[in-house]
Amino acid sequence: MTKPRRNHKKRGPAPLAEKRDQYLRLMAQGMSNSAACREVGINRRTGTRWRYGRKDTDRTGRESQPRDLRL
Repeated sequence: MTKPRRNHKKRGPAPLAEKRDQYLRLMAQGMSNSAACREVGINRRTGTRWRYGRKDTDRTGRESQPRDLRL
C-alpha cells in the first residue's frame, strides 16, 4: 500500500526585505558593516552584497548585468 503524498511547503529563507531595510538604515546612520550585520542578524558578506550589489561575469571574465536584470 502506498502512502498519500503530503503537500510540502516551499523551502528556503523567508523574504529578507525587512532585514535589508533595517541594515540600510543602520548603514546610513554611520554604523560599520560588521556592527550593522550583527545588529540585524545577517552574515557580513550578505551585508556587503546588499550594499554593493552583485556582479555577474561571463566565461571570458567580462562583467555583465545580473541575470534578473537582463532584457
